[in-house]
Order: sequence, then structure tokens, then C-alpha cells
Amino acid sequence: MLNVIVTMRIKEGRMKEFLAACGELRPLVLREPGCRAYSYTRDTASPFGTEIEADRITLLERWDSLDALKAHLETPHMKAAGEKMKDLRASVELRVTETIF
Repeated sequence: MLNVIVTMRIKEGRMKEFLAACGELRPLVLREPGCRAYSYTRDTASPFGTEIEADRITLLERWDSLDALKAHLETPHMKAAGEKMKDLRASVELRVTETIF
């Protein structure tokens, strides 16, 4: 199982537009073969005392295989979303991990 963790900083004043685009994209991705999870998250209060950063969105993905992830990246809806979202994000950091247990 592959996990993709994408941390994005959203440009000031663009969060509402960004979240609307995410809401359109998510159901399309969840229907893709091999997609097990695709969840947008944001910082919230916790018992750990970590700072809440209102401009940070973290996308958590789970894929059955590298082939499924590669196919996902080639879908028309992902290509269109990339074009739409690139001007809404200030930065993007991406990590791919594999499940051990």
C-alpha cells in the first residue's frame, strides 16, 4: 500500500476557491481503480500544543500500487485540477511512503 502526503500552503485570500476545487476533484479520484483514500485535512486544536496554520492543507492519499498512483496522475481530471490549483497554492511538498504494518 502506498501513502501520499501532500502539504500545501494556500495563497492568501484563495482558500475558499481552493477548497471548492478540491470538493469537485475528490469524488472523481475516489472512483479511480486502486484508490483507497483521498482526504483533504487542515490543522485543528490538539492536546500536543502544535501551532495551527490556517493556510496549510494536507492531502492524505492511499493507493493499492505504484501503477494505480501513476494512472491517477494521468487522468484528465487530475491534469485539469493541476492547472486550476497551481495559481491557488503558494507551495507544495509531497512525500510517498509505503505501509510497513
